[in-house]
Amino acid sequence: MAITCTNSSPLNFGDSSQKTFKVCTFLVNVLSHMYTQWTNAGSPLPPLFNWKPENVCPVTSDFNVADYEFGELIWSTFTYKKTGVEKTVCEPFGCIVKSKLEGSIYLVFRGSKSDADFIEDLETTPVGYRAPTPNPPSDIQVEMGWYSVHSGLLTSLRTNLQKLGRRGQLLTVTGHSLGSTLATLAVPEAIASGLQANHYNSASPMVGLASFKMYYESLKVIDPRVPGWLETFRLVNLADSVPNFPFLPVGYEAVGTQVSFSAHYENKAKNHDPCCTYAYAIYNPDKPCNLAYDACEKGDK
Repeated sequence: MAITCTNSSPLNFGDSSQKTFKVCTFLVNVLSHMYTQWTNAGSPLPPLFNWKPENVCPVTSDFNVADYEFGELIWSTFTYKKTGVEKTVCEPFGCIVKSKLEGSIYLVFRGSKSDADFIEDLETTPVGYRAPTPNPPSDIQVEMGWYSVHSGLLTSLRTNLQKLGRRGQLLTVTGHSLGSTLATLAVPEAIASGLQANHYNSASPMVGLASFKMYYESLKVIDPRVPGWLETFRLVNLADSVPNFPFLPVGYEAVGTQVSFSAHYENKAKNHDPCCTYAYAIYNPDKPCNLAYDACEKGDK
């Protein structure tokens, strides 16, 4: 069956880097497959999960996982409600990755996969946010569900950031969908650890209210002893509804600079896909509609 893709518009990278977006989408899709490996292994708790990074996204086949050093997984333990019953889960979400070829360092998060993840996505009530940097504005608020997942991995995240050591070191933070919200919430932690940050995400919902956006943007100059540096680019498929979520009239706002394209497939899942839609657009910015979507999806297993 032929793929229908309408309302196509090209991807203009603007001030962002196509090369960085390519690396980030490769790593995000490797982390996405990590979750598949975990569930296929019976969802063992740490440290019993023996992860073997694989690149199964056909679009990013020019990358080799052997060229990257994948650190220990960052797990989140969080509680959610299903049919009125509280349940606690522990899931792997991300890791720090180092390029063996050029030494660049990345903090990578995968998107929603489990029932618990999707339930937390819908917990849209704003809650108070505790900033890790000194003298933050008062009354910062973020989405409750994503903050719950972030809080559940915070100790592990801070431990991993501290291991990076050198102040002023550049860290590229990335994720897709839920992973983008975790990446956004991880940026202040990186800045608080004395790191500089590039933030390249895709399909990110809006993480917090205007108070959070104001705080986030202020992180560009947080420590006069270290040159301030924080760039955030959000890759958005204009046909994807997720970047406009939460759909609430309570003042959620996006952070950073939007980099957009349009590729409208016949269903929401395809519009949102990290490999066959978003990665494809990065590699084919002039014609972002993936007319071989079905073949790509079969290869992304």
